[in-house]
Amino acid sequence: MPGRDFEILKRLKPEPPTPLEEKCMEKIESMDLAIFSHKMHMISIECKENLVKTGGSTGCRWGDVGFSIYTTSGDLAMAATGIWFHTVLGQIPLKYIIKHWANDPSVGIKEGDAFFCNDPFYLGVHGADMIVYTPVFYKGELVCWVGAVIHTGENGSCEPGGAPLSSRSRYDEGLLVPPIKISENNFIREDILNMFSHMVRDPRTLILDIKARISTCRLGERRISDVIEKKGEPFFIGALRKLIQTTAEAARTKLRKINDGVYRQPRWVDTIGTKDALLKVMVTFEKRGDHLYLDLTDTSPEVPDRGINTFWMGIVGLCSVYLCGYLFWDLPANGGLLEILDWNIPERTIVNPNPEAPTGTSPFVQVSFEHGLSIAGAKMLFDFDKERTVACWFRGFNMPYFGGLNQWGEPIADMGAEINAGGLGGRSDMDGVDVAGAFFATLSDCGEVEEIEIERPFLYPYRKFFRNNLGHGKFRGGAGMDYAIMVKNVPWLFLGLMGFGSKIPSTQGLFGGYAIPTIPFIKVRNNNLLQMMKESDSSIPYSTVSLLEERSVKGEYQFSSIPSVIDMFGEGDIIACSSGGGGGYGDVLERDPELVIKDLKNGIISHLIARNVYKIIYDPKTLILDKGKTEELRQRERAERKTRGVPYHEFEKEWLKKRPKDEVLQFFGPWPHPSKKEG
Repeated sequence: MPGRDFEILKRLKPEPPTPLEEKCMEKIESMDLAIFSHKMHMISIECKENLVKTGGSTGCRWGDVGFSIYTTSGDLAMAATGIWFHTVLGQIPLKYIIKHWANDPSVGIKEGDAFFCNDPFYLGVHGADMIVYTPVFYKGELVCWVGAVIHTGENGSCEPGGAPLSSRSRYDEGLLVPPIKISENNFIREDILNMFSHMVRDPRTLILDIKARISTCRLGERRISDVIEKKGEPFFIGALRKLIQTTAEAARTKLRKINDGVYRQPRWVDTIGTKDALLKVMVTFEKRGDHLYLDLTDTSPEVPDRGINTFWMGIVGLCSVYLCGYLFWDLPANGGLLEILDWNIPERTIVNPNPEAPTGTSPFVQVSFEHGLSIAGAKMLFDFDKERTVACWFRGFNMPYFGGLNQWGEPIADMGAEINAGGLGGRSDMDGVDVAGAFFATLSDCGEVEEIEIERPFLYPYRKFFRNNLGHGKFRGGAGMDYAIMVKNVPWLFLGLMGFGSKIPSTQGLFGGYAIPTIPFIKVRNNNLLQMMKESDSSIPYSTVSLLEERSVKGEYQFSSIPSVIDMFGEGDIIACSSGGGGGYGDVLERDPELVIKDLKNGIISHLIARNVYKIIYDPKTLILDKGKTEELRQRERAERKTRGVPYHEFEKEWLKKRPKDEVLQFFGPWPHPSKKEG
């Protein structure tokens, strides 16, 4: 038996070209390769869209999916995705399949096969992320692989939704399957699907997503076979490998044009899932010549009995969000991008724990890391490509999750699409986009309220832009989404909220721009909102601000941090939260006062912010700006800043005397440097 394979984890970067690939690459012209690249990309996009249209989970239908084409060695050559980090993470389970099952007589790799995996030890995130691969044969010869990945929001863990906050070991985290064959001769193994269906709360959605992955892979096989018919097998095999090599060389060429430097950015997580606690992720990012070096030394130690840890592959996978989205946005998303990256991720930390560590909420640490990487990368690109120097997209990862029966009596267990509604950060020449989407799934959507209400036992009292929930600056971040969900048409439902950012802002600004505010989680039980709706009461709240300030809804108000373990809610009970806005860019005193007035008119900010943050003077009724007095006020504020400022050495001396309470540092490690031994 192969058991847990540690060697395969070291093979995230591309394999050396095979002799056949070397021979097939010799006569490929650059123009032919460009046309081939475009064709492979179009096939990938078609397959990704097919995946969205045929799956059943929230993650699938709203775009948290990906489709990839791999070489016969398991290297990623082309991808179309809503989830950037799976562009590279899908390589390890596939290389496991090739290594262990290709020559095993009890398994083998044959035409019509399909393989499944969702074990975080190989796939790098948590059990909700599931992938299916199929081998592509042409005239009896293996020519490539295709893979389809979806975040399916139920895998039988101790809580529904796929990311259990209360898990204390990997054995609380449900179905965690290493690479396994689930289809032979184009027939899905019903015994395997039957086993899976008995391990989860919502078997119909799990099985539908698996079938969507397989059907999408079969579509990819047909499209690839059509290309091979026209161009020939040698050209196809050589071109796949050459795509990876040319991408790596283009990445090196671009890096040589960027100034060398070392960039550091600490980031913080304010939860371990079930309680408030401080964790540190220290990002050191160095650009030298045509290479990038990543070092996560001085990160908090692993938490052996909480699901906040992440395997190190997930960290490298999150690098692809920055590499594909900002630094190498003009290059194909394939394994060649990892040729320019090396990493040092210390063992026994929350970013590289022991193999038995729970990882159910690993995305919290992963997105915090990527937040630090994006800030460091923006500083690196400042004098090279200002269009890509952007303050961070919302990073709080906030989303409701639920389980029970819907209004049709059907079992449901999933997450909410509100995760895909964060604000984009400001940039050097414009504000961020309001409710732009998810930073890791840029083509995703948060869904239509009416469609969600038809199939889920929910009613949305409101869902809109969240006033003031953004980072302020010369160019502000995009607003996040404000929403409330009421349980409707069922006597009860289990609800919770996963994410972070209630104690420490989850999203920081850039170059003087403000971070976003912290975000609470609000529950209103045993309330009268349904009665108010029946009576068409004019005081029905239209936002979380009005819900809290006016208190027209009578009930039991409860406040907590965002990570809220699932609990039972009755019909009419409400939860309210926000997806969060983007970070601000630049000094607030440099913001055009007319843009502040525009935000007031659109309800994006309040009068309190306009006066006290942006320092503008205007008529509150007509919103007519007084430019002269505004400039005077801002000049006074600049002068007052100078009086409040102190030399850095004085600030540091006082700052180093500060220390959070011991209970806050319970999982942090030695303060303030977790990598140093105490004493």
